[in-house]
Amino acid sequence: MAGLQIDRIEKSFGDTRVLRGISLDIADGEFVSLVGPSGCGKSTLLRIIAGLEHQSAGHIRIGGRDVSGIRAAERNLSMVFQSYALYPHLSVGDNIAVPLRMRRLNAMQRLPLLGRYWPGARAANVDINQAVSRAARTLEIDALLARKPGQLSGGQRQRVALGRALVREPAAFLLDEPLSNLDAKLRVQTRSEIAQLHRRLGATFVYVTHDQVEAMTMSSRIAVMMRGEILQCAAPETIYDDPDDIRVAEFIGSPRINVLPAEHRSGALSVLEHPLPLRVPPTTDQFLRIGLRPEALRLCDPATAPLSGRVAHVENLGAELFAQIAIDAEAERVVVKAAPADRPRLALGTRLGLDFDPGAAMVFDAAGKRLRRVTAARPRAGVVA
Repeated sequence: MAGLQIDRIEKSFGDTRVLRGISLDIADGEFVSLVGPSGCGKSTLLRIIAGLEHQSAGHIRIGGRDVSGIRAAERNLSMVFQSYALYPHLSVGDNIAVPLRMRRLNAMQRLPLLGRYWPGARAANVDINQAVSRAARTLEIDALLARKPGQLSGGQRQRVALGRALVREPAAFLLDEPLSNLDAKLRVQTRSEIAQLHRRLGATFVYVTHDQVEAMTMSSRIAVMMRGEILQCAAPETIYDDPDDIRVAEFIGSPRINVLPAEHRSGALSVLEHPLPLRVPPTTDQFLRIGLRPEALRLCDPATAPLSGRVAHVENLGAELFAQIAIDAEAERVVVKAAPADRPRLALGTRLGLDFDPGAAMVFDAAGKRLRRVTAARPRAGVVA
């Protein structure tokens, strides 16, 4: 296994600039997810790492070795595609064995009937079969080796694709949205299996997805990409709790973070003309934005609350309640994660106050960059039990 270094990668298709100087160091054994909306360049970057696409500028290094001009077959990387790319006429065992047969057998040894009798073929095939069996046991598909892909479920096909990647013992695994074809229940199960596989192997994984839940639950670090740039790369909890950019804050998190227009005068902050218990550092931007996660807000007495409004909609998920509160007469709505005990007072049209810990507020400037050193201006209002 080996680490990866992505150094100032640029990619353009004609006049369209797809990647804009991407740099990222991935340590040996890390699980790094490239996450972002469709068209942000994450799959293009993965294909450049694999050698399936050539960059316009920059370098790719695997284990310290520059592989920028080296063919994909010589980079010792295994790629798992969204479509699985299994051969329908081959058994599971033969599908897993394909990369080993291409690497370890010559053209004569690969002949369908006569190849097995060619000198050296027997011993090589024994080694290949043993490697296939080990990979199948690791993925718990050893009972499926004789089946054809058409006889398998989507999750089983995904494991076969992983087995074909695993058997090569690559320097790193590259996975391009491998769960997007699975149903919701199977996706949850398979992402757990991939995370467990990573822990068992201790291998380097680079995982592309547009699904933030996949990225948050499996990754050592998440690189959030938009418009060909990495906005932030950090541990999942840092990406969620401490985003550097409003685009990162809005992309990560479900329900989406509440973003409200804010204004400051002499450091004092207000939202929709409601004074907030916050002070911001000196800035030339009069108009700012404040972000509050749904779980950071608490229902309280509207008479003493920094924000108040009326219940506009409630989503009851059983163990969780998400209430949409229309802030007074404004069009702005905020989503609050409420406790089940709050259900009786969430009738539509009920006026409620919203309180929050000032330390949970994220303040962004007009360009969307995070303002640090935001401080509390006064004690927060009391919360009604």
